[in-house]
Amino acid sequence: MTKRTLISIAAAIPVALLAFSAGGPLRRTGAPIDGGLDCSQCHNSFGAANSDAAGSFTINTPAYKPGTTQILTLTIAHPQASNWGFQVTGRAINDPAHSIGSFAASDFVQVRCDDNTTNGSLGPCTGSLEFAEQTAAAVLPAASNGAVTYMLNWTAPASDVGDITFYASAVAGNNDHTVAGDRVYTTSLRVQNGGGCGLTKKPALRTVVDAAQFKTALAPGGLITIYGTDFQTAGNKRTAGPGDIRNNQFPQILGCIGVQVNGQALPITYAQFDQINAQLPMGLTTGAVQVRVIANPGSPNEFDGDVGTATLQNYAPAFFTLNGSSVAALSTNYVPVADPAVVSTGHPAKPGDVVLLYATGLGPTSPAFPAGAILGPSTLAPLPTGAAFSVTIGGTTLAPSDVLYAGATPGSISGLYQINARIPASTPDGDIPISISTGGVASPSGTTINVKR
Repeated sequence: MTKRTLISIAAAIPVALLAFSAGGPLRRTGAPIDGGLDCSQCHNSFGAANSDAAGSFTINTPAYKPGTTQILTLTIAHPQASNWGFQVTGRAINDPAHSIGSFAASDFVQVRCDDNTTNGSLGPCTGSLEFAEQTAAAVLPAASNGAVTYMLNWTAPASDVGDITFYASAVAGNNDHTVAGDRVYTTSLRVQNGGGCGLTKKPALRTVVDAAQFKTALAPGGLITIYGTDFQTAGNKRTAGPGDIRNNQFPQILGCIGVQVNGQALPITYAQFDQINAQLPMGLTTGAVQVRVIANPGSPNEFDGDVGTATLQNYAPAFFTLNGSSVAALSTNYVPVADPAVVSTGHPAKPGDVVLLYATGLGPTSPAFPAGAILGPSTLAPLPTGAAFSVTIGGTTLAPSDVLYAGATPGSISGLYQINARIPASTPDGDIPISISTGGVASPSGTTINVKR
């Protein structure tokens, strides 16, 4: 197939317009967040997008570097087409409702902004959704089986935002100035941060605690919180989302910050100026370990923080709480179990109810999962049956039959544990003390669950 560029075509023959070459309806890129609409909403003589396998549509661009401008190429081909059009948008996977980066207008590309009208208005766009599309259709001779390539300038966001997806829809038209007889194609491209990191200060680690009750007792595989300074620029917060997760694993670099324990990189779930949330590897040996926070890991401008220390033990059970004391618990209907004064939508548990409790530091599960892994929504990974595990509510240690499940939380990171336990029938009203114990180690005192008959 002969490839012909838009520039060479435009120089040789007059420009003919698509039916919507001056700016068709916006939100027609196939982006799911925009309803999945594409150009086949109008150009539908051959059915839905991608129905005709004789044609093709591709997007190509390298990994982005924050704040830099790069070329996005869109190539449309069909042996029977003679004019062409497209619409493309860029979205951060972590925030698909907003455009990310910015396109530049040129002789062949226009930028249109969603101003709540059908066709939008010409850019530049200031915060509204942004779409790039052709200014006029490129026309090939009717007998040509060539392709046309549009080259767009796109400037990446100023900082790391996780992976970005470009969504695009294209028309391979017959140049009859109507929407009839045209083929439509859609495609998308996911790109990641190519290593452009701009943190400028050496991170300073202050302390490492468990992420539930913020105690210094830590266990392999546990969720931890690291406190210090210069983990992000002031005001910037990064929560790991779908745009950071690859191969069902949380990232080891988030917002250009990384953490190592004894030289092993940790999966990170959150980072801000003075705090990092991460998970310890399951295979670490107990005793003193070395902890280091690294800014711009692997980049020429890498800053290695000073080494800190933490002490690990085999088990360090700790409840996640709502306010430092009331445990984070759900009913089997997933309603918060809490005093309404603590959680407005909460309801106390009743004696005999089964509640879902959340904790960390309970040790290995069976089967075991690596740190940072996300369990499938129906994956059960209980604590080993031989493990000495117990739940105590109001001074009553529950019978094994009243602990319906204790293990990793389905659908969550492997270091988050779930305990399904039945409230004893004799439990009185009030904020009742609750604790867990595993491997002979009890959770910190002072946690309660709200009960009312």
